[in-house]
Amino acid sequence: MKYLTLILLVSATIFGFEISSVKVGGDNQAVIEFVGIGVKSSAPTYKVSGNIVELNFANTTLAQVHQGKLDVSSPHALVHRVSLFESAAKQVRAMVVLNGSLEGLKNRLATSESSQGVVLKVDYPRVGNSTLDLLKEEQLPLQDVSKESKKESKGFQWVQIVLFLIVVLGAGVSTFFIVRFAKAKGTWGGSRKYLIEQLSYVPVGGTKSGVALVKVGSDFVLLGVTQNQVTFLSNLPKLSEQYEEENSFEKNAFNEAVKEQIRGNTFTV
Repeated sequence: MKYLTLILLVSATIFGFEISSVKVGGDNQAVIEFVGIGVKSSAPTYKVSGNIVELNFANTTLAQVHQGKLDVSSPHALVHRVSLFESAAKQVRAMVVLNGSLEGLKNRLATSESSQGVVLKVDYPRVGNSTLDLLKEEQLPLQDVSKESKKESKGFQWVQIVLFLIVVLGAGVSTFFIVRFAKAKGTWGGSRKYLIEQLSYVPVGGTKSGVALVKVGSDFVLLGVTQNQVTFLSNLPKLSEQYEEENSFEKNAFNEAVKEQIRGNTFTV
């Protein structure tokens, strides 16, 4: 173990400092820690441009797994994002994007060394306690929020799928019963079940003879009916017109039509 530690120290001396990860945390301030192994030749230099703090690490590289670039989303209210990239040979540049007020930002920054690497500290703006508390309340882990958002999105997608299946199933069942009802009523597929319909019957001169009103297609026909035969009596065009206009008829209308026909014509049943 001692030999391994010695080898690492010698390698670090030769190759400088290697950044392997970035940690963001802190309670009363934001603490951004650039974690790695090796010898830090000097503290990083930094400059402020708007809400971006740019740090330059000399004699430093990124771990090979990052392939020259590292981008980290921050869970801290004061820090939006941290991005690192190798700008030149053994030189790494870090861009720290900050949130909130920029008032007195330069005086709120400080760098130091830690047991694991280099630390950049950012103090909260010197404002009222209520604003400070609000910033701290907003300090939520972005990864957890992202997971919850994904869960809600997946749940909403499942609800949409279930509703769609219910609508499709309901439409299919409704169509089936509508077609079945139409076929039973003879209004589907050109059925001629009701081409000839007996609409009414009135006994005349006894119980074994009478007058029947029959609808043949769109025409109304008056027939004499006895026990032995059926006799054509007359067409009823007025009743046809009334039926077309109202699409229905009543028994009283039929009785009046029969009486009128009997008064105006002489026939034997």
